[in-house]
Amino acid sequence: MILIKYVSFDIDGVLVNSESRLRLCLRPNNEVDWDCFLDCKKLFMDKPKPRIIDILKQLRNRDFGIIIVTGRRESMRECTINQLRRFGVNEFEELFMRPDNNTDPDPIYKSWTIKSLLRRYEILVHFDDNADTVSTLVSNGIDAVVIS
Repeated sequence: MILIKYVSFDIDGVLVNSESRLRLCLRPNNEVDWDCFLDCKKLFMDKPKPRIIDILKQLRNRDFGIIIVTGRRESMRECTINQLRRFGVNEFEELFMRPDNNTDPDPIYKSWTIKSLLRRYEILVHFDDNADTVSTLVSNGIDAVVIS
């Protein structure tokens, strides 16, 4: 029996450059307006991050499973899948999205999510753009790398 090893990726800031959308959704006090940022109608502002998408494809071609763990809300599933496909991210095992009513900070949400995924998947590493998320994952014994 062959056991598949998995690699996990975040979306915003990792597979997708969402800086334009983020700038649009910053309040004067530099806090993010999450309802603005997590609006499917604004995803057109995003650009793919070809270097990271190429790494994902190379890993996939080497028989690693791909899992995507994002802080995007579950209600964004369809527009998120459409965006990933448009950017050439077509093959992944699963997409894990934040429940619509979850307001936990990303380090808490992703740490909990990835810890629960480890019961089903052998995840070797998670790629994320949030240093606090990576630090929290590593402190919980989960290998993670900051990607910018």
